[in-house]
Amino acid sequence: AAGNPASTTLGDVSLLLRGLIGFDSAGAFKPEPGEDLKFSAVGNANPHQGTLTLWVCGLDYAPGQEKTEGKHRGNIALARLWFQQGERHIDFQLYEYGDTVYFDWRNSEPPHGWGSVGRTQVSRVGIKQGQWHQIAATWENNQIHLYLNGEKFDSATLPAKITKTADLKCEEKGSFIGIKSRFYEDQHTHAVGIDDFKIYSRALTALEIANQYKMLLTGAAAEIKAYDIQLHGVNIGWDDPIDRMEAEFDFSGLKAENKDALLKGTLPLQYQLLNPAGKTIAAGSWNFDKLRDTRILQPVNEVGKYTLKTQLGEEKVEATVERPDYSWAGNQIGNEDVVPEIWKDFAVNDREVTLWNRRYRFGAGPLPEAIDAYGEALLLETPRLLIDQHPIRWQAGATSRKNCSVTFTGTGQAANFSLEYATTVEYDGLIKFNFTIKDQPEISSMKLVWRCRPELCTYLMTPHVQLTGGPQFAFPYPSSDSRHRQLWFVSEGKGGFAYSMQNDANWIYDPEESVFFADQNSGACEVRMITRKVKIPADTPYEALFIATPTRPLPELNRMICLDSGRGTYSFLNAGGDGGMTGVFNMDPHPEAFARKVATGKPYSFSVYGAANALTTLEPEAVYLRKYWEIPGAYSYKMPYHRPLPDGTTEKVYAFSLSACNTGIVNDFFLKGIKNLFAHPYGDRIWQIYYDLCGNNLCRSALHGCRYRDKFGREVSTYALLAKRKLVERTVRYCHAHGRTVRLHAQRDYFPMLQGLADYWFPGEQHSTLLKRNPYGYTDELPDEIYRSEYNRNVLGVGVMFLPALGQATLENFREPAWPYTVAMLMMLQMHDIETAMCWAARVPTHKLWDILEKYRFVEPALKVHLYYQQKEIRSSNPEVRITWYETHDNHKILILGNKDVFAHETTVDLTSLTKENFTAREEYEGFDVPVQNGIFKISVPSRSMRIVAFPPKKFYPYKEDFFRSWGFWRGKDSDAEYRHERDFGRSDRYSMRLINGEKTGVLTKGVPAIPGKQYTASIWCMSASDTKATIAFQAQKAGKFLGLTPQSTTSTIKAGSWQQIEHSFTIPETGKWADCNTILITIGSAPQSNVVFDDFLLQELDPR
Repeated sequence: AAGNPASTTLGDVSLLLRGLIGFDSAGAFKPEPGEDLKFSAVGNANPHQGTLTLWVCGLDYAPGQEKTEGKHRGNIALARLWFQQGERHIDFQLYEYGDTVYFDWRNSEPPHGWGSVGRTQVSRVGIKQGQWHQIAATWENNQIHLYLNGEKFDSATLPAKITKTADLKCEEKGSFIGIKSRFYEDQHTHAVGIDDFKIYSRALTALEIANQYKMLLTGAAAEIKAYDIQLHGVNIGWDDPIDRMEAEFDFSGLKAENKDALLKGTLPLQYQLLNPAGKTIAAGSWNFDKLRDTRILQPVNEVGKYTLKTQLGEEKVEATVERPDYSWAGNQIGNEDVVPEIWKDFAVNDREVTLWNRRYRFGAGPLPEAIDAYGEALLLETPRLLIDQHPIRWQAGATSRKNCSVTFTGTGQAANFSLEYATTVEYDGLIKFNFTIKDQPEISSMKLVWRCRPELCTYLMTPHVQLTGGPQFAFPYPSSDSRHRQLWFVSEGKGGFAYSMQNDANWIYDPEESVFFADQNSGACEVRMITRKVKIPADTPYEALFIATPTRPLPELNRMICLDSGRGTYSFLNAGGDGGMTGVFNMDPHPEAFARKVATGKPYSFSVYGAANALTTLEPEAVYLRKYWEIPGAYSYKMPYHRPLPDGTTEKVYAFSLSACNTGIVNDFFLKGIKNLFAHPYGDRIWQIYYDLCGNNLCRSALHGCRYRDKFGREVSTYALLAKRKLVERTVRYCHAHGRTVRLHAQRDYFPMLQGLADYWFPGEQHSTLLKRNPYGYTDELPDEIYRSEYNRNVLGVGVMFLPALGQATLENFREPAWPYTVAMLMMLQMHDIETAMCWAARVPTHKLWDILEKYRFVEPALKVHLYYQQKEIRSSNPEVRITWYETHDNHKILILGNKDVFAHETTVDLTSLTKENFTAREEYEGFDVPVQNGIFKISVPSRSMRIVAFPPKKFYPYKEDFFRSWGFWRGKDSDAEYRHERDFGRSDRYSMRLINGEKTGVLTKGVPAIPGKQYTASIWCMSASDTKATIAFQAQKAGKFLGLTPQSTTSTIKAGSWQQIEHSFTIPETGKWADCNTILITIGSAPQSNVVFDDFLLQELDPR
């Protein structure tokens, strides 16, 4: 080190005289409480390249265990390198949490938050208390790497904002090297030893890291490798046969004379490749002119272990790798040229394209001359390509048609150049406009312009709704950190028009200047692709993407889905890696574990969790292709997995996620798993496929072609828009063909060209940070426009399920004192007619609301909503109390009176446009009567809360069930009973419940409220395939818990072949344990060896007195 070797904070302290023996039997360092050991960074470390190595020992805990004495240890700081210049800084953090060590890169420059941190991580499972182990980290250019005991475990590409501090020069002021200096919550609570702390001025190679580790362990006797070989599978496209392997060489460990000979070409490397049978399939010699280089080997297309044997002079090195089974690669599951049923309107007549709810009319040119939605024109001016203001004379060419798309071709002629174009319209309305400029003209300006009708410009989504900076908006081309990746003007219930792109190939512009423009007043939009004079190379291609929205009909079910609620509706499966799968994200069922997991579940009830562009280190298919699949800069997550064991139990293990760009064969892998899932004997339990990580991310990998040089030599990176769209398209087509739905999650980043294919969108998780700071963030800080746009199914065009984040902010929000936070969220969602999942919301207030909505049958599609910002029928005298009201098919009116203010407010509600009568309404959430005089009533609404007023009020009873929504199902551990929710067979409609019993039986279940002293009479219609018996039973519960009383039941004989009604009646005693009953669990069963369909249930409450 050329800098000051003395500590700047503990310079006078004898740090090695504390009685701690290090890994090399010499003294080591252990900090005392309150100490921060720091050194100057100037001259001692380089912010842009370097290596850090240190030996670490957990002195009073086992680093390989997640907890100590049952408690998390929190973050434990190990090292920190902070480089400061003025207001800018670069921050490297090495720390541990649980059994994992993390090495993070950050800098001071915006943007901050998700995606702005470079992170590597390694698990230390197996490292014991008192065991010394070495950690090494390197940084160079835009890469960081992390090593444990000489072995590289993780690498990451840093965010693009690294360029903003690429010229940072470390200053003395503010900069430091910290050895166990505290950050995060670490206060040296746990004793950690540090030894042999070193910083190098360059990034050591993996071979150098491994060799120095061996030397430190064994000294001169260490077996040092002269060079290193890593073997990787190769995948560079959807149709790649996976028959090649890359050998990656590191010759940095060679002796100087051998390095010289190698680079001069006088020392060739001899190689021999052996297949799994041990047969030589390739051999020869290679010359190298770089110390780090690669070579491709083929054919490598058998399953099993391949061995590469090499010799360089007297040095011999071999490497092995297991090639997994890729027989599934190239499958066409979900890729059939078949239009899914909901888009069946797709038709082509000459150059007119009919779509669901829209119509595009093309002339001779490449872009539509008219676009209609909802029967009206969307645009005042349709898209045009303008090049130096030259008029282009278009000539239509051939049209090619597939079932799912149509492609119009043609040419264009300007004054001094010509164009060729091919415009493809897909069945959901996506327009892919590809054109090539011929003749090498000089061009000063090229842009796309269009103009939306102003009434369609309520929201500009880029994809986030733009709330400030308008009405004239301007954005530069996005860096990888920017979210301005589309222009979409859209209005609720009226439609919209969107533009986006995969990349900026062959654009010429100033990166600091705006290229996207949108005027919210006039509806004018502009995309500037060339902004200065340039000579266009021969045959230069360009692309633009457009779509009119909404792109599809809404799904059938939009309210009262009650996801993850435990109400017997719809549930997550495999979130947390505990779904009976063979991995975390792969959608592939384990034959026995999946059966055990879902056998007692209802058909069409589980939403299976996966990730759209990630697998984990548990999948050998992903590990083998990791280098070529990786999305540079993508986060890696530590994922739990419950690995099935032969005895039917599971063991919890952890794996790190591996990113996988959708340009490779990973789409085939997911669809293979989904096919296996649906084909499983219990595959009928699956209702939905759910992809996390389904955003329009940027990929900068040159290995599989997402990064390349365009015709001008500019380096171009590609967004995942079309590659990930292909995954979603295939998944939707396959799921819809099998009666399932698809849900996607990508925080707030909704693109109609991508997520508009799916059935449901799942936003909201991103608010967890806000809610840590302000648990009333849903009312206090989220503007109404977010709810009206980004969470509005009638804007997005797909079903929306909101993902609450209160419990993610802190688990305390689940407990009763914090329930008002959930109520505030529910109020905002209900005011905007947004369906919520259970997830991270408090259970009691959420179920309380759902009980009300279920009573008034909010699940029925005929329900009408009148939103507070649209309706004029019901008026509030106080503008702080807003009213959204719902109208049921049987004429019940349910008013949601919402108050988002920090103070309670009283208001007078005027119903006179609906009724001027006197009557008693009912406040349902708190449970009190509301007198209405001449159509007017007064009410007080608490702060950040709601009141729910219904008229005429509806009692829970009589409770009717047509089984549009299925009940729960229970069976004993060894029972072979099965249950099906019939959706095409019933007594009075197409829904019913079928119970199929074998030797042992199961029952259908439903919990309902009950009052001691009341008589309850239940009836249900049954149809059996053979003569049998059916039973209705009541079981006493209090708040959902059994009271231990004998069930009350009636068993009736059922004759085969016709519908018959059975009944059971019971009066709940007002004495003994029955007096505590406030819920009865209804069970419907049938005899062994029976197949019975149940429909049209009725439960009445009577007063026997």
